Amino acid sequence: MDYLGEVGLGAWEYKDYAPDFAHGPGWISSGCGRVDLIGTPLGEALYTRVVFEQQAGPLMAVVPVNHTRDSHSPSAWKMSNALPSWSWQGQDGAPATVEVYSRGDTVELLLNDEPVARRKVSRTLCTVFHITYHPGTLTAVARDAQGRELGRHSLRSADDETCLCLLPEQPAPRPGGLWFLRLRYTDDQGILKPLERGTVQVTVQGGTLVGLGSACPYHPRGYRTEVTDIYYGEALAVVRAGGTDPVTVTAQDDRHTMVVSVRPEE
Repeated sequence: MDYLGEVGLGAWEYKDYAPDFAHGPGWISSGCGRVDLIGTPLGEALYTRVVFEQQAGPLMAVVPVNHTRDSHSPSAWKMSNALPSWSWQGQDGAPATVEVYSRGDTVELLLNDEPVARRKVSRTLCTVFHITYHPGTLTAVARDAQGRELGRHSLRSADDETCLCLLPEQPAPRPGGLWFLRLRYTDDQGILKPLERGTVQVTVQGGTLVGLGSACPYHPRGYRTEVTDIYYGEALAVVRAGGTDPVTVTAQDDRHTMVVSVRPEE
């Protein structure tokens, strides 16, 4: 998992999230975890599951399509910056790099049920495809040497509508305990939209906001304010319940307001 310190050691960052790559003030985390700073599994985590036979695969992740051919910050300790998403609004027709993590003999990609690419499985178990992005459903199908299907995995594009979701990781906190709430930009079906940007303010009644931020390695706001930028569609709020009174958390940007309220439970 990513961690604070050794700033920029593994960060694959672009100019839209970091104004410079000098790893000076504002750079706060290493950026090299297979799981990011707010607990989101990245493409590297999916790859690890297949390599260590925790899942048979195929699993799949995509390099941010808005940066397919762009230079990123120097990195010594990261395999990939691919994310498990096929929701890249505004990028129709752009080149896309798709990583498929799978065992077997061959992997085929289907886009909206039409074959677009097929390759032998890499000896590293990470097979890379270069295709053109079009919204819809991207499916990876793994087959053995006899052509028998071993498994398949799909990623679906989000719809046009954008929602700000406030999703508690636990149903309710204990009195005086911590409560983790994930902020996400999604469509109305809950599919994450990684390219959706925004600044969100979080306020708490009946408790205390003890941490707020994203997984971005460059995070000059720190984690002790009421405001955070959303990074690849997500951020995280950490709230401490005050006692047994209801805890109400409000998240608001310039377009949306979301409120979650519960009573702490023993």
